[in-house]
Amino acid sequence: MISYNKYPQNLFSLYALENQTFDHSKMEVIFVDDASTDETYTIKNQSFNFPFKYIQCNTNVGRSKTKNIGIEEAKGEILIFIDSEMILDPDFVEQHFLLHQTEKKLVVAGCLQHYGTFTVYEPGFNKRQRRRLLALIKKKRKWIPRERRVSFRKRIENKTTDKFPLFTKEQIQKAQYKVLAFHEPVFREIIEFFGLELKDYTMPWKFVITRNVSLKKSLIEAVGPFYEGFQGHGCEDWEFGYRLYKYGAKIIEYPNVCVYHQEHPRSKENSKENIKNYLTFLNQHPNFDVGALSLAWLKKSFFEVNEIITEYYRISEESPQMITYMTKGFNALFNSVLNNLYEGRKVTNLLSVSGIENDLEWKEQIFKERENLTNENKGTKLVETLDYLLNL
Repeated sequence: MISYNKYPQNLFSLYALENQTFDHSKMEVIFVDDASTDETYTIKNQSFNFPFKYIQCNTNVGRSKTKNIGIEEAKGEILIFIDSEMILDPDFVEQHFLLHQTEKKLVVAGCLQHYGTFTVYEPGFNKRQRRRLLALIKKKRKWIPRERRVSFRKRIENKTTDKFPLFTKEQIQKAQYKVLAFHEPVFREIIEFFGLELKDYTMPWKFVITRNVSLKKSLIEAVGPFYEGFQGHGCEDWEFGYRLYKYGAKIIEYPNVCVYHQEHPRSKENSKENIKNYLTFLNQHPNFDVGALSLAWLKKSFFEVNEIITEYYRISEESPQMITYMTKGFNALFNSVLNNLYEGRKVTNLLSVSGIENDLEWKEQIFKERENLTNENKGTKLVETLDYLLNL
């Protein structure tokens, strides 16, 4: 567990872990505090019914570094990564442990049975979060004592500046947080279409999200730790997942246990940080499948992007000489898309912005390859994507 200023949600997550059905003497919980400035430090004085190690960073070192610190400290063969505000079903650890007994290179994700829940009210909640919380309190009125319900509504509607817990330790351990929970599956359409083993899906690495994912430590030793060059929020998980995918790890979705993400204020900076970090990811791995995901920022669906990547790799295997210049061109175009988005500029005039316009031979060869693909009725998706980008 890594944590930065998530108290008391992080404490609630630890309370809930005490309910795990797995033998507690055979598991350890490593909590890495990334120099939090709230009351997280008080957790080191807590006692739990499982082996617990609290590590406090002297300075804020970032998400990748804190995960790597936890990995270095871990003694177990199987590692489960969870965000500090995640509450797990009681049999989560046991079920993940069993899954890893039959597969050596397995990565288990949990996106389908992902729920949100409110365990703490925070004044930094946005309008949508406040409305949702009030609606849940009203909807679940018979499960919440009237006195508490009235108190909650009054404080929330008056937009109190105080942060206050909605549950006690005992209520968390009795799973009463489910009263204020709502289903919020991630990548549901992809899972429903491609199945739990994500067969024929070219981007399973997107499922490697360490708010709840498990794998063997030997896999990490094989592909290396989390890349520490990312700044702020986003992409360290995907870059790590991409290396696992390229190594041949089997990434699956496991829907038989639920996870509950405790709501907290959302940062408006995260979106911009994600784009910047995705550029870093693309520079680390300047491959077509990584770059093609930039199309999702242009409102292309994951299904469309998957079809484009599938076609690209089919042609790469059958006739790689047909797309030599286009491959380099796409990489430049994808970079230009992301750079424009990060800088807040309109995504347009990409032929010039990418540098292709000024390299006459490169430009000529790209259009020659495009013509050959069209004439041989190959690469329909690639041609359409090229035309789409150049006509923005």
